[in-house]
Amino acid sequence: MFAFILAAVLTQSPVVPAEPSPPPAPGTPETVPAVPLSALPPATHELFQRIEGQVAQVRIIERRSGTRSSIGSAFFVSAAGHAVTNYHVISDVVIHPEDYTAELVLKGGAEPVPVRLVDVDVVHDLAIIQTATPVQSFFDLDDREPPQGARLFAMGNPRDLGTTIVEGTYNGFIHDALYERLHFSGAINPGMSGGPTLTGEGRVVGVNVATMGNQVGFLVPVKHARALLARALEAKDSGAQALLDTVRAQLLDNQQRVTERLLGAPVPQQTLGSYRVPGRWGTFLKCWGDTPHDPEVPYTVTNYQCSSEEDIFVSSRHRTGVVAFLHQHATSQKLGALRFSALYSALFSQDPEAVEATRQDVTNYRCQSEFVDVAGLPVRAALCMRAYRKFPGLYDLVLRAATLNASTSGVDTSLTLAGFTADNGRKLARRYLEGLSWMK
Repeated sequence: MFAFILAAVLTQSPVVPAEPSPPPAPGTPETVPAVPLSALPPATHELFQRIEGQVAQVRIIERRSGTRSSIGSAFFVSAAGHAVTNYHVISDVVIHPEDYTAELVLKGGAEPVPVRLVDVDVVHDLAIIQTATPVQSFFDLDDREPPQGARLFAMGNPRDLGTTIVEGTYNGFIHDALYERLHFSGAINPGMSGGPTLTGEGRVVGVNVATMGNQVGFLVPVKHARALLARALEAKDSGAQALLDTVRAQLLDNQQRVTERLLGAPVPQQTLGSYRVPGRWGTFLKCWGDTPHDPEVPYTVTNYQCSSEEDIFVSSRHRTGVVAFLHQHATSQKLGALRFSALYSALFSQDPEAVEATRQDVTNYRCQSEFVDVAGLPVRAALCMRAYRKFPGLYDLVLRAATLNASTSGVDTSLTLAGFTADNGRKLARRYLEGLSWMK
């Protein structure tokens, strides 16, 4: 019925009501109109057979042992052997090129094929690798967005089981995200990272990147892969240091974008007891609040926290690109000033949840503490920073602050920024402190 109505609309022909058909005789099966073959979606097995050779497994090889340390997926996007994968799949080759190399396992290939790393986009978790020999078939990349609810197919190499195709549904861009992602309602499993997700016609719409399980998957929009490929096609041979410099430049550009976005508007305030504190500073932040209830505890601590919920994968043990903060409003009608002061000091001395990194990635924190006046509100503040070893000029920053205007109540707050310049980190910390006030 739908096909015939659509045809009438397209040809602008009048639709003449048909005479009603007599009801079928009892016991006669109802006839269902045939759907034209052109309206049927392509069979999954036909799509798989047509493009299977354009998808490959990526193996990361540890040089000393000569064995693989991890696997992922990739797909060819040029006749010259360029292939798209995730940055996190080949990150070890970028960060530790002396210890790791990469290779592809092709359809029907007896021996893995070595590849070189051409270019990366660390912010969008993409990379371009290339084989030494041309390929016969590859995907064309465009950025036409399918309608929400469209049937899609994700391909990759889950858990080293060979090339697999998984059906799912397109659900559009993630709203209010700091880093663009598409929502794919289908199973993206470990090993499928870097593989393509495509329409039934074989048109790539995204690159598999992450999953939350229960058929909740995420894709990098194909427009970012197309932009990276265009740059890679013009790139000259680059060494290991050049790739690190590329990652550093991209992280610097990203933190500048986030800084300008946060500083571009006043910090909204959230009521917390008798105080006002920084609220949802950006639409990309997700916020929650909670007050644990324990009748045996002679004080109350109300938590309010916001975080970007997203980060940038630098290596398996180093994440960056984080914005997060936590407020703890403590109050008591049972504790005296001296005992409350001990409780409050303990809250201030707690370490905030650290952004993942190792001593090979960052230096130790260095802190400066001072008493400041925030529009008449006395505050004790400590600013701590640690430097990135491989990416000079970038830091993780933690601001701790506690109000000092009352004897049995106060707000302890912490701001965490990962992957910012020292100057931008200080600017954001100052603006953040300006969001504190006391409702007298």
